[in-house]
Amino acid sequence: MPFFRLRHARFVWLAVLALCGWLVCAPVPAQQFPVQYYGRKSGLESQTVNAMLQDRRGFIWVGTEMGLYRFDGAQFHRMARAEGFASGEFVNAIAEAPDGRLWVATQSGLRVGDGLDFRPVAPGGAPLVPDAGRRLVALPDGGVLLVRAGHLLEVRADGEGGWRVGERFSGALRRAWPGLEDVSAVQVIDGALWLGCGHQVCEVKGADVRVHGPDDGVPADVWSGIFRDSRGSVWLRGTHVLRVRPAGGGRFVRRDVPGTPTDILTDDIGVIEDPQGHILTRTDHGLARWDGQRWQLFGPANGLPDVGITALMFDREGELWLGTYGRGVALWSGYGAIEGWSRAQGMDTAPNWSIARDARGRMWFANEMGGNVRDPGAPRLAPWPLDASPPARQNLSMQAGPDGAMWVASYDGRLFRYDGRATRLVATLPHFIKAIRFDRSGRLWIATIKGVFSMSPGDDRPQPAEGAPATQCSDIAESAPGTLWFACNAGLLRLAQGRWTLLAAHGDTVPGGYIGVAATADGTVWLGANEPGLFRGEVHGDSVRLRRVADRWLDNTLAYFVRRDRRNWLWVGGSAGVDVFDGRRWVHVSQDAGLLWDESDQNAFFEDADGSVWIGSAIGVSHIRIPQALFRERPRRVVLTAVSMGEHRLVAGESISMDGRRAPLVFRFARVGGASGSPPRYRYRLRGTGAGVVETHANEVVVSALPAGDYRFEIQAIDDDLRTLSPVADFSFSVRPPWWWRWWALSSWALVVAVLIALAWRWRVRALLRRTRWLDTMVRQRTRELRREKGELEQARARLYVQARFDELTGLLNRRAILEQLASVLADDARRSRGVAVALLDLDHFKQVNDSYGHPVGDQVLHGVAQCLLRHLRSTDSLGRYGGEELLLVMEGIGVREAQLRLDAMREAVAALPWGPENASLHVTISLGLAWVGAAPVEARSIVRAADEALYKAKQSGRNRLSIAASID
Repeated sequence: MPFFRLRHARFVWLAVLALCGWLVCAPVPAQQFPVQYYGRKSGLESQTVNAMLQDRRGFIWVGTEMGLYRFDGAQFHRMARAEGFASGEFVNAIAEAPDGRLWVATQSGLRVGDGLDFRPVAPGGAPLVPDAGRRLVALPDGGVLLVRAGHLLEVRADGEGGWRVGERFSGALRRAWPGLEDVSAVQVIDGALWLGCGHQVCEVKGADVRVHGPDDGVPADVWSGIFRDSRGSVWLRGTHVLRVRPAGGGRFVRRDVPGTPTDILTDDIGVIEDPQGHILTRTDHGLARWDGQRWQLFGPANGLPDVGITALMFDREGELWLGTYGRGVALWSGYGAIEGWSRAQGMDTAPNWSIARDARGRMWFANEMGGNVRDPGAPRLAPWPLDASPPARQNLSMQAGPDGAMWVASYDGRLFRYDGRATRLVATLPHFIKAIRFDRSGRLWIATIKGVFSMSPGDDRPQPAEGAPATQCSDIAESAPGTLWFACNAGLLRLAQGRWTLLAAHGDTVPGGYIGVAATADGTVWLGANEPGLFRGEVHGDSVRLRRVADRWLDNTLAYFVRRDRRNWLWVGGSAGVDVFDGRRWVHVSQDAGLLWDESDQNAFFEDADGSVWIGSAIGVSHIRIPQALFRERPRRVVLTAVSMGEHRLVAGESISMDGRRAPLVFRFARVGGASGSPPRYRYRLRGTGAGVVETHANEVVVSALPAGDYRFEIQAIDDDLRTLSPVADFSFSVRPPWWWRWWALSSWALVVAVLIALAWRWRVRALLRRTRWLDTMVRQRTRELRREKGELEQARARLYVQARFDELTGLLNRRAILEQLASVLADDARRSRGVAVALLDLDHFKQVNDSYGHPVGDQVLHGVAQCLLRHLRSTDSLGRYGGEELLLVMEGIGVREAQLRLDAMREAVAALPWGPENASLHVTISLGLAWVGAAPVEARSIVRAADEALYKAKQSGRNRLSIAASID
């Protein structure tokens, strides 16, 4: 019996140990983190990084096997001879003194400088070379500690331009403690020196030495890092082990990282602390992070470098910089604030169209080919449980219903409901579904390409919304109970108190309609259109006055989604990232700030219950865990790193001469304060020249041939993401008059002038003749130049005309030009009275051509169809690309019957076109919608709408046919 009790107890202990091991090193949720690499294209000639540091001014420094580099906001600049470095110096360590000086340890010797200029530390004229892989410790009194031949040395200036170097420990102390002659890691904590001494750890204060060994919980090892965190705990990193002494504790406790090796020793890398108070250390395959209870492991599967990490550094904005073996510098943008989920975490496909959380707390992701779910805390995504035949594809919109079920709408018109156990096909609508939304009363609204449907609680299937126009609607918003807004191609549609209104638009109107809408209770609406830009509208009665939001980012992106969160922040997702407005200012969020990808998708926005935000993109989903971090202050400054003329470096206020063949004046500058965000852009001006402000992406400005006078160079950095300007950095200088304007030169000139006046009468006629001949030559030369410039201008105008009126792919008139042609014909009573036929032509199943053969083949097909149609046009007919694969044909002076015959001939000619090899299955047809008008006046919009409706009938009737609209008269 005792034997069985013993076995049982042993089994229990083994189970407890296994559970504890799992808790200590639980696998990190398998998020995907955005990592940006800086290598050769960013100025790093060497890809192996040994040390990194951000100084008090904000400069980021990287030490490599080929030199010391300074980051200017986008590129790395190597310190060269002008800054005091020889080419190809192997940099081991960097330290910053309290006064801002930088100490740099290289295998050619120690350097010290202010970050702009460095000088060697050479006591007695001999270079002082620290041991490789040993850190430098800058002392508060201006000295520095370094390790050489295993001894700890103290270096400081002697006050006479030289240096004093001495042993930090006396000979007697080293003999008493032999480990002090084999120093590895060095750190100063509360005035005491902590050292790796031999295979032990020594704590030295004055002449008192305490060795931390096995009795203190410190095993024998080679120690590479000593660190005290913000809570006062002391961490020891060895080659094989990791130990920590909690604040106030007497012993070190085991904090080894289980489950992954940490045996590869790197130069001076131990542990660091992130802004959230977590401890990070490297492993042989990535990083480990201690969150206070367990280790989390990060590696290449999370997007980190697939090579060894050699250096770690958090900048002042909380971004994590990683030095690597052979991959340069990696920047983990959005650290702690943004994480991602993509194929690496099990996501089936992309793009991701819609995101929602169900009643059980699971996240649902709807995408192009299906969808995924993630259970709370799960490290990977699983296929979603939606069961449909055929499977649901192109799932553009998804909502968690008030009944606790998940509702999914696919582009093909099917609406599904999943109640946690089974999937039910609620309905198959006759039109493609663009968006669904439950209002506050629990009623489901469905936006389709042919109008709006709704479904009240208890209904079996959706019904067309009575009174709503049959126009394509792409988005739905609710501003107050009973007030709904629909972004439609026909305009902004409102449902209020049971009444549908298509609001009359004024101001910055958009003819193509809208695809995204957000609304507030005070009558303000925000609209994303079918063209770049964001529009703000003020609603008054049944009209809305629109104003385009003037912004560099928004003016150049399509607003795929426009959403308002519970903070009343506005989120706009487009093709170049996401822009957020907190009511006072905008901020731009992109891959540079931590998103997985810049291009978002329609409906791909979800605000979670905790205020975090999920953004879908073309390659995965980004989770913005801390949206407030997007608006954190990011102080940017411009530092003038050098102002020089050739080899001469100027100081502020210096007077220079620019006469003769002197080198131009070069201003070099850098943006400091981190790297997250868009690349640096600057605006500068040179006061004293009369020139205005100039913008540039370059990091230098070259000026030559300045006249005598006083000047001030002023420069600011433009933060496009935060829409801010940095403080002005300036540099004043003056230019001396050239030598020929000095007193002795002027006296000589006076004598020469007197002689010339005396001789002038003899040369006057000859000079006038030479002048006349020279003027004739100049006139002829200038005349030729003006003729050439006139010809070039006319050619440029011709090119601009073609670009403004013709489609680049098909060679047809573009949308604006063909609509102007139609309006011109309709406005002329004489031309209209002879009959005008307007046809909309659309390539059948053109998306399948792109999907099956690729966009290049699709472009070839579209171009070939256009050329075929052109061959069948009369001289008075006009054909233009209306949009996508839709073409608009205007025929004047023609009857309905003749127009029908000509269009059928065009349709048959297109169907007979050969495409690709004989065994290919590619067959292209077109569907046509015809509208005809006679003498009666009609607007271009009306006849195009009639042709569009006829085209829709042709497609509904089976495609490859012509449908004729009712007479517009």
